[in-house]
Amino acid sequence: MPLGFVGDAISLSGLTGTKLKCDVIGEYYPFWWGITSGGPRQEYRFPTAIVELDAATGEVYVKDIKETVLGSAGHVLELKTSGSQTENLKVVLIEKDLGCYSHLKKVIGRRWPTIPVEEAEGPILSNTTNIYLLNQMLDNALERIEELELGNALFFFDPLRSVEYVTIEKVASKRINAFYETRTEFFIFLFTSDWFLGRDDFAPLPCTPKENVWNEKERETVLEADSLFGHKEWRSQILTNNPIEDRERTLVKLYKDRLRRWFRYVLPLPFNPKENQIFHLILCSNFETGVRATRNFYSSKTGNPKYSPNNAKAFGRFRGLHPEIFRGLSRGRRPLQWRILWAAITQHEEGICDCMCRDLRSIEQDLQKSQGLLEWLEEKGYLNPVSIENAWGSSIKQYKLNWVFIKEKLGVDPPPPLQPLSPKEVENENAKTETG
Repeated sequence: MPLGFVGDAISLSGLTGTKLKCDVIGEYYPFWWGITSGGPRQEYRFPTAIVELDAATGEVYVKDIKETVLGSAGHVLELKTSGSQTENLKVVLIEKDLGCYSHLKKVIGRRWPTIPVEEAEGPILSNTTNIYLLNQMLDNALERIEELELGNALFFFDPLRSVEYVTIEKVASKRINAFYETRTEFFIFLFTSDWFLGRDDFAPLPCTPKENVWNEKERETVLEADSLFGHKEWRSQILTNNPIEDRERTLVKLYKDRLRRWFRYVLPLPFNPKENQIFHLILCSNFETGVRATRNFYSSKTGNPKYSPNNAKAFGRFRGLHPEIFRGLSRGRRPLQWRILWAAITQHEEGICDCMCRDLRSIEQDLQKSQGLLEWLEEKGYLNPVSIENAWGSSIKQYKLNWVFIKEKLGVDPPPPLQPLSPKEVENENAKTETG
């Protein structure tokens, strides 16, 4: 896909795509850093890092509105240069394209002239800026940053279409050493509709898994999709004659399942830059708070309703169903079973939970007791066991909310699927504003 620039900004279309994506990222980065650095209580002293694996130029020219805005790398640099509190934040910007990299340095010189670019480009171990600029292929760059003590780290994979799964594995395997550790998060860009609509010289996926009927361009696309998933098992479910919308949903679901090898929670945020185009910004995390905050950031900008089920009504029904666990509790106390269930309903993406979840451990620190509470919820019908292959071969039991049962017994619906903001909706809203 050829790159275009307006000034130093990479030129992309999509008020409801590129710009909205940058806005969500721009809000999430400070939020993430504020928590993982320890915040004001700890004087932001914990080491943190944001690693942009496809940094581009730091600026984006949005063709739809003829406006230049900060790209994700620009938002990182804005955060880093916001004051002395970010001293322990490392910023790693990796960009393999020489043109993009050249523009990135110009943007830095113009917007953040106090950043010493030569030192940021120089040897890592003699760099005192905590800003690292790397014009290298991804594999080489990842090897170089192994010299750094990153601490809590957020990696953003932002290629033009998709990232190879082997790269996901390479980074995750070096960072996540135990069952769903919480010190690492990924953002992954996936241009979902390109796989089915094609673009420029990139052919859409064929509608059959029979290799002998593919043309050469289709074969190239299939092989690229093999690299996306890291296997060929996806083919029978996606290479079909089903409607494109169904195939897109299947692709996202299978990709989510793949990423759960390393991450407990996988949240795809859909964007609709124009017409039938759909891309996803996928948050991968093992920390409930960050996932819920990201969903809320996205919802507030796209008109999706914030999920807020009726606690009082659900609790009243729960109490009527299980009076035995309330015996001996002082007035106003909530049984641990309820606290765990409500946390899973309101804070856990797709209702996935296990005894190692960070927020559940704050409710009951003893893992054996926590597992017993989850088993009680399973026995009563609120949780279903799920089989999710994890990267560590752990036998820790995982569960997923039984939404049918919860709806029936507690009157609580699951969160509605996230819907992208369409260009038409923005156009209609602007028309209302002009006539109002």
